[in-house]
Amino acid sequence: MKTRKQGYERDLPRRLYTFFTGYDDEKSAPSLQKFARANGFTTEELLAFQKNEDFARAIRECSEIRRDYLIDRALTKRFDASFVKYLLDGESNKCTEDSSLSVTLEVLS
Repeated sequence: MKTRKQGYERDLPRRLYTFFTGYDDEKSAPSLQKFARANGFTTEELLAFQKNEDFARAIRECSEIRRDYLIDRALTKRFDASFVKYLLDGESNKCTEDSSLSVTLEVLS
């Protein structure tokens, strides 16, 4: 799908929230990538819009909606519970660009 370069739109947080709350596909879960494709954006463009606090707040809320959606589908056995756990663990363990890891090794002979 070809996307066109778009700027930030004032109603974008509401559209994102509405997309996630209204999502009802039995075979998949809502995602930022699906919203981007449906609205002519790239995921990178949407992530760049996080400098707008309203949009950043909407992304955080939609992340929680997606989490709840996945858990509900796992509990009703529509999605594989082990895979949902894997997805949720991966999301909660993501490192941010600001975080750093320091490792010190000492070799004993």
